[in-house]
Amino acid sequence: MKKWIVLVLLVASMMPLAASQVVAADETARSRGLDGQSSQTGIVDVGNKYCPVMGGPIGGKDFVVYQGKRYGLCCPGCGKTFLSDPAKYLAQMEAKEKASAPAAVTPDQIKSEAMEKGMEQGSL
Repeated sequence: MKKWIVLVLLVASMMPLAASQVVAADETARSRGLDGQSSQTGIVDVGNKYCPVMGGPIGGKDFVVYQGKRYGLCCPGCGKTFLSDPAKYLAQMEAKEKASAPAAVTPDQIKSEAMEKGMEQGSL
């Protein structure tokens, strides 16, 4: 019985320590902007997949902040280049993101494909 009491007291004494570490980790993530928006500065992470300057995939380590938005970069050198002409590089990035997005399929395209498939099988 004494062993159970000691065990319960030991576990109970460690719970505040574990809870404080979870809260501290959550606050650290928010202050670094890992939740999409930094609570300290109001900076919003754009979430781009491609570097606005070079067009390649972003590395996840290098960023530039422009007009309250954080853009991912492929390398540290792209930050200065981006800030030299942000409008140019944002347009390039948006074009690259749009080109890489899957095209939407319309209902007419689905019907057309179904009809073609049916004709090939001789069901019409």
